[in-house]
Amino acid sequence: MGNTLFQDRVSILDFFHKHGMLISPEALNMILERSMGQLIPRLISEETSQAGYIDEKNVMKLIRGQSKVERNTYEVQLPDIKVNSSVEDFRQMFVSRYQKLSKIISLSSTMRGSVDIRSAKRSTVEVKVIGMVSSVDTTKNGHKRITIEDMDDQIQAIMMKGRGLENELILQDEVIGVIGSVSRGPGEPVIFPNEIVRPDIPYKLVEETKREPVYVASLSDIHVGSKTFRKDDFRRMVNWIKRSDEEAEHLKYLILSGDVIDGIGVYPGQEEDLELINPLEQYQKLAEYLDEIPNDIQVFVMPGNHDTVRLAEPQPNFSGKIEEIFPENSVMLPNPYSLKLEGKNILLYHGMSLNDMVELVPGANFTSIGKAIEEVLKRRHLAPKYGGKTPLIPSANDYHVIEEVPDIFITGHIHSHYLGNYKGVRYVNSSTWQSQTDYQKMMNFAPNPSILTMFDLHSKSTILKNFEVR
Repeated sequence: MGNTLFQDRVSILDFFHKHGMLISPEALNMILERSMGQLIPRLISEETSQAGYIDEKNVMKLIRGQSKVERNTYEVQLPDIKVNSSVEDFRQMFVSRYQKLSKIISLSSTMRGSVDIRSAKRSTVEVKVIGMVSSVDTTKNGHKRITIEDMDDQIQAIMMKGRGLENELILQDEVIGVIGSVSRGPGEPVIFPNEIVRPDIPYKLVEETKREPVYVASLSDIHVGSKTFRKDDFRRMVNWIKRSDEEAEHLKYLILSGDVIDGIGVYPGQEEDLELINPLEQYQKLAEYLDEIPNDIQVFVMPGNHDTVRLAEPQPNFSGKIEEIFPENSVMLPNPYSLKLEGKNILLYHGMSLNDMVELVPGANFTSIGKAIEEVLKRRHLAPKYGGKTPLIPSANDYHVIEEVPDIFITGHIHSHYLGNYKGVRYVNSSTWQSQTDYQKMMNFAPNPSILTMFDLHSKSTILKNFEVR
């Protein structure tokens, strides 16, 4: 069967349904992202037919079967997860998101006195309601129309063209507050918003103290094992840290925010791009570099989509087999994670959702990723829109909600480098340590490699160290 038969979710789901099979959302996303339509029939085996279910492990097994790498080279062990997700699992995740974000919105002075949607429908005065956006579209007359819902009811909100809100960026699945008047005609009541309120980040001041600097350094997307890993640049950085000059001697924390190795089976034909085929050897090589980092520097390592944990977020910690490879001053973290250092809240996220945000946020692109990052902070959610390019596994707790306002937000994934400040929250899209890939050349995107970003936890000071060997 040709790939043309399986170009979208509907055709894929229909194929498995006809064969009496279910497929997990994560497995479906993997198939679509990797354009594996032509391989779908091969997922129907005696083993999967008996189980009646296709999950990530089945897809990864198929990917590796296509690879030229011998099957016994290294088998990535995905952690035990609940792949048999039900409608209830998804409902609980969205309920968690709604409850957390609606609480933040309701505590703002602007939304004081808000009511539930059912009560708002009976009101004859201006109302304040909080809801999750379930749909966004534009009427034939150019008015923006959204539907918001709370735990018990829903209502349409129409932003009239020419009133200033019709160009407001509203994403499906985000939680917002709406202030406006309700029209109660012959049909269902409709609210006409005067203001849209988001959870947003409150303004905060970056403390300036007279204490000695304590720097936390950030880097991402190292891709050890790839032929395009910039090993000379990375070696220069490690040597600089070891020399402990005036700046390096104040470095106390080093954060590696995902894609620390290149992995295997991440995309078709990847083995041709690898210098080290075995992911275990890739981690061992990285550990050799980190073993040279002075013991008084704490190193934090987080997974990304190239690492040997599950693809779907939130991503769990590395396995014990991987963790034991690294030196004692290394700490393994899940993705995302809120890290407390020197009384400061450092929010860490590898950044897969930035692929979605670049497409959703007007004016955003991989070079000027700051606009996308700030829209994430404004919505207080690391992956505001569900169902895009970011695979999410449902759970009773939505770990992507930004419950505590960060002092520093560190992300990566897109191989750009961007430093910014949003309402006092310093943020960085951390630099990669990989040269331009063939895919990036095709996309006409040139990364900003080999930059170490250092934030002082006791002041506004930020240092950029460029280790690129030209």
